[in-house]
Amino acid sequence: MSEVSDLAFVVDDGVLSEPYTVLRTVGVFEAGGFAPVSTPIPGYGVVSVATPKDLDMLPEGDRPTGAMVFHSQQEIYETNETKKTTSQTVSDIMVWGNQKWRVLGVWPYGNRNFWKAIAVRLYGAN
Repeated sequence: MSEVSDLAFVVDDGVLSEPYTVLRTVGVFEAGGFAPVSTPIPGYGVVSVATPKDLDMLPEGDRPTGAMVFHSQQEIYETNETKKTTSQTVSDIMVWGNQKWRVLGVWPYGNRNFWKAIAVRLYGAN
């Protein structure tokens, strides 16, 4: 059996990687509804155009065109609908290229030390 490789060096490569901002929103349900709090987090990783193969990883109803793929060593969140707690995490918003992108799907590659996320552009949200 082959040894699992740590691919974080590719995600963090100075030639391929670039900075972006992650807007992370968490909140709690309280009287009156959901109370969100957003925090900007500096991000760094490889950003590329989503391929048709990438889009096939999403459920049919969520398969957009014009999506981007973000690779990062830091965890990226998609909406967490856990009903066991009163807190909830909504999908991260990636700010890159003077545009905002909402994360639709996340694939953690913990054994390779990176995260992959597919995000779509939020039109009119600059």
